[in-house]
Amino acid sequence: MNNKEIVTKFIVKGYNDNDYDEVIKLLSKDYYDHSPASARSDEEAIGILKIVENSFPDMKVEVLDLIEEKNKVVGRFKFSATHSKEYMGIKATNKQIQWEAIEIFHISNGKITESWGYWPDTEIRNKLIDIQNRL
Repeated sequence: MNNKEIVTKFIVKGYNDNDYDEVIKLLSKDYYDHSPASARSDEEAIGILKIVENSFPDMKVEVLDLIEEKNKVVGRFKFSATHSKEYMGIKATNKQIQWEAIEIFHISNGKITESWGYWPDTEIRNKLIDIQNRL
């Protein structure tokens, strides 16, 4: 598997399929997430994916772009999901929400060792509040 395939598999198995047994195989044991989520191991990364699944159980992520340079892959992704449980203090709206995010993955020896990514939390929160206010 090349680096772009590793990242694509991580996104598909982690968000679309919730197949954490496959995701754990793609991460190094000492995986380090530089985002606000701050996972410091492969197991912590799985925990974060499960939190996301809890709030957005039908999440689907589309890979829009992947760019590879040396041992890093930059991806632009479109997230779509139903807000089914509380997220960022906002009660479930049971409405569909979409957003885009960019993440960078460092791959070494066929494993994702680090990532840098930031969801547009303010945008997501504002969308959810707007939806909630229209209910």
